[in-house]
Amino acid sequence: MPTSKSNYIVTASQSYISRSASILVAPNLHSKGKSVIQKNVTIHGEFGVSIHIGRYVYIDDDVEIVPSVIPVSSDPLLEGGSSRNISSGGSGGVGSNVMLQPPTENEKALPVIIGSHTKIGKNCTIHSISIGSCVRIGSNCRIFPRSKIHDCCIIENDTTIPSDMVIPPFSRVRGNPARIVGSLPECCGVEFVEDCVQEYTGFVRELGD
Repeated sequence: MPTSKSNYIVTASQSYISRSASILVAPNLHSKGKSVIQKNVTIHGEFGVSIHIGRYVYIDDDVEIVPSVIPVSSDPLLEGGSSRNISSGGSGGVGSNVMLQPPTENEKALPVIIGSHTKIGKNCTIHSISIGSCVRIGSNCRIFPRSKIHDCCIIENDTTIPSDMVIPPFSRVRGNPARIVGSLPECCGVEFVEDCVQEYTGFVRELGD
């Protein structure tokens, strides 16, 4: 919950960014406004690509957003010519180690797009190339490189989405590795929009002047 307006930087588009957040190479972050970025969030703009955030997005504490990196060439003899290593977890799960270094001269980073009215819970690591609008991501989630989450999805707490996985719209997802465990009604998008607008309004009201 907010404590004081002095703990936040308020942008011209009425987004609130915690002063303890780290926005690396801030010009690469493009926000449509009225979003909240909470404490100890790290957004890696130093990879040289844009990170786009829609309106009424809420990013909770200790989230890290890192662009995916792919080789420029498919030649495995070149540095960066094969995919970066990702560790494997036990019992068929996916591990948590992804290289955080910016791309080499033989690699390139991919832009990150986060749609409007989306919420990301605490202690998540996001490498996805695209997260749609009206998405709910729970706490302690790991979303691996080149993955894509379409609109109107719920990613439950402690879920790990493997590299290159595509989550279709209106999906409920859980597990490590992630699996689709249900579907959402088409009306959920309207509910998610209203929820995000109300939460932002309440956040600003609680901060006061």
